Amino acid sequence: MRIGFIGAGKVGFTLGKYFTSKGVNVVGYYSQHIDDAREAAAFTQTNYFKDAETLIAACDTLFLTVPDTNIVEVWNEIKHYPISGKNICHCSGALSADILTDLQYYGAHGYSVHPIYAIHDKYTSFQTFSEAYFTVEGCDAHISQITMLIASLGNSVRIMKAENKALYHAASVMVSNLVIALAKTGSDLFSQCGFDAQFSEKAWNALFLGNAENICHSGVSKALTGPLERGDINTIRQHLDCLSDKQREIYVTLSRILLSVAQEKHPDRDYSLIETELK
Repeated sequence: MRIGFIGAGKVGFTLGKYFTSKGVNVVGYYSQHIDDAREAAAFTQTNYFKDAETLIAACDTLFLTVPDTNIVEVWNEIKHYPISGKNICHCSGALSADILTDLQYYGAHGYSVHPIYAIHDKYTSFQTFSEAYFTVEGCDAHISQITMLIASLGNSVRIMKAENKALYHAASVMVSNLVIALAKTGSDLFSQCGFDAQFSEKAWNALFLGNAENICHSGVSKALTGPLERGDINTIRQHLDCLSDKQREIYVTLSRILLSVAQEKHPDRDYSLIETELK
């Protein structure tokens, strides 16, 4: 398999470097900004191309590592080149391969190949990419070829249905991006407690990481602790009294979800007072 990349951002850098580090044949990069393609090629020790057509001719599998909003635009630009028999892959978690329209007409095979991983830095994220899980969705024709490529790198991969993409991506955002918003809310509250900044940050970092490890190791139910689990209505009331309206809304919304976890964990306990309070 000869792989080419259109787009030289964080995803293109990371996938390309990870592939080459595992011995996969990456031909190189094309980007609207030639300097980005040149930098990605240098980083991955591959080639950069001044036009998309030349790159496409040199590979049999093409990754469109551009923002979701640009995938259709790029596809409409390249589908008129000789792409018959080639695999066209985008890396959107939310969008299916169906956005690559008229694939059969042009004789190409379309896929969405999504790493379930937060790629935060284009130079270093590849170093821990062996921990990433992947999903693949798209044409039946070569889907086993795509999944076998990923599996050969040592990564776990599953085929998914197009109709589940939005739900799947929402789930990913919940446990990734939205956690950052919750951490921001908690860190702001810590900073109001009179501690010095270094103590405050390191304290909530340790709490956050310890709890995340417990959730991943023991599961959601067993990891649950705190006033809601033990039925401490007075402490919950104190929390609600000291929070702003916006913070209280977040607290109540999440506590209602935690209540169902607590009831599942302790079916013999009476949580009716807390349930009423949260209404």
